[in-house]
Amino acid sequence: MKKRLCALLLLLAAAIGATCQENPVVWSATCPVGVVHPGQKFTAKVSARIAPGWHIYSITQAPGGPTPTEIALATKQPFTLAGFVIGPLPHSSYDENFQLETDTYERTAAFKVPVVVAAKAPSGANAVAIDVRFQACNDRNCLPAKTVHLSAAVKIIAAGTLSRNPTEPKP
Repeated sequence: MKKRLCALLLLLAAAIGATCQENPVVWSATCPVGVVHPGQKFTAKVSARIAPGWHIYSITQAPGGPTPTEIALATKQPFTLAGFVIGPLPHSSYDENFQLETDTYERTAAFKVPVVVAAKAPSGANAVAIDVRFQACNDRNCLPAKTVHLSAAVKIIAAGTLSRNPTEPKP
């Protein structure tokens, strides 16, 4: 019984290690504001948690080498970009594999995504749909570039609608 348990634990550890190798970057998105109005600008936050030994390329990575990180808003939603995405200062160094200077993020990276609500957006619970394209590499190999789809909850309240505290008595 103990041998079977040990074998099962070893298989489980190998599976977890393989998953980390296949997905060394975990992405998340949040909207610090809970309520927005049509026409209002706000900032969403997109964060990457990068496994040890891995890195991704910055939003300012020059062309001709690895795939830079790109953050965009999905189409067909009541939200659009309201400016340029702002990222952390990357680490720059010469990369022998690409034979050029690369700009990378390791461990974590947080991005500010300026968003504007459409002027005629309907009221109600909603989510900002954010697409992130990136490439993860370690010192031995690079994974193919991929796109992840994120969402961040936000509530739209139309102009003229008052937001009231639910604990307050109705007028």
